[in-house]
Amino acid sequence: MRSHRELNMAEQRITSEWTGIRGRIGAWYLNSPLRRLSEVLFLGDCRSALLSEVSRLIRGDEVVLDVGAGSGYFSLVIAKRLTNGKLICLDLSEEMLQRLERKSEREGLKGRIQILKREASSSGLENESVDLVVSNGVFHELSSPEAVLAEMHRVLRPGGWVIVTDFRDTQIGKRIGAAHREPAHGPFSVNELKALLATVDLSNLKVHSVKHWVIGVGKK
Repeated sequence: MRSHRELNMAEQRITSEWTGIRGRIGAWYLNSPLRRLSEVLFLGDCRSALLSEVSRLIRGDEVVLDVGAGSGYFSLVIAKRLTNGKLICLDLSEEMLQRLERKSEREGLKGRIQILKREASSSGLENESVDLVVSNGVFHELSSPEAVLAEMHRVLRPGGWVIVTDFRDTQIGKRIGAAHREPAHGPFSVNELKALLATVDLSNLKVHSVKHWVIGVGKK
C-alpha cells in the first residue's frame, strides 16, 4: 500500500486536458447554445434523457455530486431543482470551474453549489455522504473508469443512485474519443457500460442508447 506522501505526489502529477487556452475555449463551448444545438441535431438529446432521470429520482433536498462537472452544462440545471439540497461540482480544470462559478453566481445559484477541484477517483468526500452521483461525457476520457466508478460508489449512500452517460461506440463517438490522450478509454457500447456498472453491484440497473450516446442508471 502506498503512503499518504506517495498518494499526494501521484495526485499532483495528474493534470486536466482542459487547461490553458483549450480549457478556456472548452469551458465556453461545453456550456453554450452551440453545444446544445449540435447534440439535438447530430449526437442525440442525451441531456434531456439524463435530466429526466434526475427529475424522477430527486425531491429537491438531496446532496448531488456531478463528477466532471466542467463549466456546468448539467450542474446549473440540476441546481435549480434542488430547493433545499446541495450540488457538489467536481472537476480538475481550473478554467472550467471558474466559468461554472461565475455563471452560478449570475444565475443566483451559488449558495446551492460547492466547487470541488479534485481528481475524479479521489474526491475526498466522506463515505456514503451523497444521494445521487451523475457523470456526463467523462468516462471516455479516463484511463481507469473503474477507479472513478468505485469512488462514486464509495461516496453514495445506500439507496442512492448513479447516472452515467457517455459517447457510444459509433463512428462519431470514436472520432470524438480519439481527440483525447492516448490512455483514454474511448466510447462505450451498451454492453460495455452495463458490465462496468455491474462491477459495483448496482441494482435496478438500466443501460440504453440515445443515438450516439449511452446512458446507464443504477441503485446502490
